[in-house]
Amino acid sequence: MTKFVLFILDKLQWLFKILGVDYALLRCIVEVKMIMENRRVHGIQHNNRQQKDNEDNTFVKSLGVQTLLSFFIGGMVFFIDKTVFNVYLWNFTFIMFMIAFSMISDFIEVLFDTTDNAILIPRPVDGKVIWMARLIHITTFLLALTFANSLGSIVFTFIKLGLLAGFVYFVSVVLLCLITVLFTGILYLLLTKFVSGERLKDIIGYAQIFFSVALTVGYQLGSNLVGQLFLVQTLTIKWWHFIIPPAWFAGVMEAFVNRHLEPTFIIFLGLVLVVPFLSIYLMNRYLSPLFAKSLSEYGTPDNVEKDLVNSSENGFASFFARIFTKNTLEKAAFIFVWKITNRDRKFKIRAYPIFGIQIYFVAKLFWVENSVEFYKWMALYYTVFCVYAVGQQIFVSDDWKAAWIFSNTPIDKPGNILLGGIKVILIKLGLPVFMVVGGILIYRYGWGMFDDVVFAFVNMLLFVGGGVFTKRFSMPFSRSVSENNLNGTRGANFILLLFVVPILGGIHYFISKTTYGVIILTPIFLGIAIILFSEYRKISWDKIRE
Repeated sequence: MTKFVLFILDKLQWLFKILGVDYALLRCIVEVKMIMENRRVHGIQHNNRQQKDNEDNTFVKSLGVQTLLSFFIGGMVFFIDKTVFNVYLWNFTFIMFMIAFSMISDFIEVLFDTTDNAILIPRPVDGKVIWMARLIHITTFLLALTFANSLGSIVFTFIKLGLLAGFVYFVSVVLLCLITVLFTGILYLLLTKFVSGERLKDIIGYAQIFFSVALTVGYQLGSNLVGQLFLVQTLTIKWWHFIIPPAWFAGVMEAFVNRHLEPTFIIFLGLVLVVPFLSIYLMNRYLSPLFAKSLSEYGTPDNVEKDLVNSSENGFASFFARIFTKNTLEKAAFIFVWKITNRDRKFKIRAYPIFGIQIYFVAKLFWVENSVEFYKWMALYYTVFCVYAVGQQIFVSDDWKAAWIFSNTPIDKPGNILLGGIKVILIKLGLPVFMVVGGILIYRYGWGMFDDVVFAFVNMLLFVGGGVFTKRFSMPFSRSVSENNLNGTRGANFILLLFVVPILGGIHYFISKTTYGVIILTPIFLGIAIILFSEYRKISWDKIRE
């Protein structure tokens, strides 16, 4: 793949000379970046530690599953009847979203990788060269990713609408990828201009969480929206179509397939032909020098240490620790895990998107009039699922090697550390989420749901407390992400949740049909949960996984 990219660049070196970029330097930098990128683990390969660290073409191998899925997405093309605009609007929106999501989730490390600053910055390398090398690097792999996600649509467009429409769609996908990369790049450049250091990393982390949640919710809502698009075979252009790029490309497809020559579609065509290349010029002329300067500042530490010692953070952690912990070791572990979950961006990115589908179930309470009983219990007990799943993330960390400190300290009962960490998840995340979901349920169904919400929360405590019967335990942040996936822990937990949580919900449903069942069993289950949590303190080192 590296040779192919360099071959294309050699054919386009005249363009870089027009842009004022030193092509010889650019080619050398791109070649090194491509070689390193081919060895980097991508996507689902993060879950496989059996790969050799120096294995080549990992990115190419990671595109296979996405290419297969593209044929399922592309199947919507066969539903086209009178107008192609509606179907391709959804199609291009999906592709654009996937490109932007990939830029934020996978390629942000590439865009803001400052490890090469020590080599490039001290040398006479122009900022345009550095920025253009990064842009080529990211665009190349995103183009490959885009084709993997759109190959099915390309093939089916050729079959359904003919060679001309297929070629137009192919070119449209390329330009859409370019627009998405440039728009996202402009956003990042503006962020580096006005925000620096740790603040920028926080913003990027929250953006990753937002896109993960949006992808999860969008996946659930997508089937309904696509169904509506297939039923609507009328062409209606709204004003907002002129400000979203997917509508431009859908309009171009409509113009070519159904021979529309109205001014509206001419405007769409003009936007498609002008915006990508205008964006390249503006970024190369005005924004790339700012990027080089901001990137050099991004790679240097800024004075944020004072912000890390946040008094409100310490206050909340200490306040809840005094209430919910019983000894010094448990309190120390509680405060430690509380602070790490506040500061660790990787933890937030892994944990918070789990709550994304919860938005879907809560929204269904108001959207669907039929089967509201089902969505009521799903909204309640999926919260149990989420809290338990997030709780498993406190045992995982990218800095898992630092966990040696636990076994090298004079601690007799490591169970106190486990219990302190578990209580953080229950109090910091479980309790607030239950309060929000419970409040929505009470608003929707009345105060009769109050005892059900409390009983579900107690069931969650009982379920989490039942983890004390596990044969082997891990200390907080002591396992790597890949190890967690490789040893089957993730799959086992998922199967456990898949069967046990619905059983709990079903039991709750039938108990709720009795007159006093929920009221009687709530204190009983709460007492059992308290006993189970106290058993955590008895866990010894021989049950801790090394």
